[in-house]
Amino acid sequence: MVNVIKASGESVPFDPGKIRKSLNRVGTDRNLIEQVVDEVSNELTEGMSTREIYRIAFRLLRKKSQALAAKYHLKRAIMQLGISGYPFEKYVAELLRHQGFQVKNNQMVRGYCVNHEVDVTARKNGKMLYVECKYHNRPGISCDVKVSLYFKARVLDIEKAHRHEASLNVEGWLITNTRFTDDALKYGTCAGLHLISWNYPQKGSLKDLIEISGLYPITCITNFTRAEVSRLMSNNIILCQSIHNHPALLDSLRIPGPRRESIIRQCHTLCQPT
Repeated sequence: MVNVIKASGESVPFDPGKIRKSLNRVGTDRNLIEQVVDEVSNELTEGMSTREIYRIAFRLLRKKSQALAAKYHLKRAIMQLGISGYPFEKYVAELLRHQGFQVKNNQMVRGYCVNHEVDVTARKNGKMLYVECKYHNRPGISCDVKVSLYFKARVLDIEKAHRHEASLNVEGWLITNTRFTDDALKYGTCAGLHLISWNYPQKGSLKDLIEISGLYPITCITNFTRAEVSRLMSNNIILCQSIHNHPALLDSLRIPGPRRESIIRQCHTLCQPT
């Protein structure tokens, strides 16, 4: 049995079932799944990182279908939104807007003791969400219990300041693109926070919200250059849906015709909700 190294540094036995599951999730047909698994198994060496395994699988998938590769690339695409967490905060706001919430980014909210800068506020049907976004641009980083404790204290201070607004149901949502430690989950759920990570909860995780809505980030597109992505994001273009709905947004980038058409096709495929 060959052992591989996870992003956390933990050594675990190689499990081809995980590759099959992730490829199947993005709609890869069975024959291609087995081709990828066989090729990865052939290139596998003792102590290989899961990151390198992903690169092999992604390279093979991209040769067959750029659209499938774009979906398979999703987790890393989120990590490529930038060094700062601001694009991720805007992205989370778009996911909530898709659910019918009225959203705002980076609002100063009055608390009982102090004012608080809130990453996203979202309101719908008498419900007010105060959302804290914890973004990481590298795998293997977790949100620990201190994050849950700190955010719960902020929510309580805000609730105390607005307790006279009886018609408003306040909820604190803590969203990360990686994972929570066990203690962060235990405390957060016990304290009444709504926690969302890449794979948590089982239904309604960040991955689920993206796939169900079809709101994929432009960093999923496999043949954008970094400079092109940076320029689009500087113009507040974060979603593939924006390009799908308005292809003329690409005009300023002067992308050659064949690559431009490939990008538009990928956006079209990604924007179909599951």
